[in-house]
Amino acid sequence: MVTRTSDNPTSRGARYLYVLGLVATGLGFLVLLLPMVDTTWRPVGAAALLLGILLVGSYFLGRLKAEMSADNRAPEPTWRKPAHGSAGYGSLPVSDAPVMTGPRSALAGPAVATPVQAPPAALPPLPPAPPPAAPAIAVPASPATSWTPALFDRMSAQQFDAVCEALFAQGGFETRSQSHGAAGGVTIWLYSRHAQQGKDSPVAVALCKQWPGQPVGVRELHPLLELMASRQLKRGTCATSAFCTENARKFAKYNSINLLDRQAVMDLIARRSPVQQQTLLALAQANS
Repeated sequence: MVTRTSDNPTSRGARYLYVLGLVATGLGFLVLLLPMVDTTWRPVGAAALLLGILLVGSYFLGRLKAEMSADNRAPEPTWRKPAHGSAGYGSLPVSDAPVMTGPRSALAGPAVATPVQAPPAALPPLPPAPPPAAPAIAVPASPATSWTPALFDRMSAQQFDAVCEALFAQGGFETRSQSHGAAGGVTIWLYSRHAQQGKDSPVAVALCKQWPGQPVGVRELHPLLELMASRQLKRGTCATSAFCTENARKFAKYNSINLLDRQAVMDLIARRSPVQQQTLLALAQANS
């Protein structure tokens, strides 16, 4: 354990500086505060005050550091003199082997008989595994021979796009389509086959998309209205295999849009010739 002594030269020097700092601080206060002191001594008083503050502050800071270092220093454990014949580790034994005293027979104790376990009984044989079941064979759906509402549910997005483009081509238009990609949908520009002027200008545009599982509202018709405005077209058609809301029908009528839902597409197909209907039916079931 560390013992602090009062006759340490370092401690005496620190106390001398502390006393000197107190004296300098007091003189600086007197010079600065007393009115009868000449003003020319004011800088000297300020310097003395600053020096005194520095000396006193350094004294207290040194004491604080010394106390912190003394508190953080772990006490040294008490060392005991090694016993005679030991290896210098105090009272610890030289070897880790257990110390045995007395006759070996007394230490060994009475003999204990080990019970003999009987061998386990034989398990009954497992039943034979059942033969593997034959894999299920998917039976392809028979192709439809006529147009029904269920056929629209079986068509893919690409099949529905092909049917719509062929439907407009059968109506006497020259078509140029732009696919919307894997998500489905197609933009079909319709050109008149009998126009003498402006053959490269479309007369109408059609937006075809299934929109499965949701009714077609006003929001779905805005892209078609933008396409019509981009080419200054007065007519547009929206064809879908879904159903349309009442607001969408009013919006389409106000903006000269021919809105074809599932039933309207079926009615339009029914007005085609039997040969044309079979052509559309083949497109609806191609690659399926």
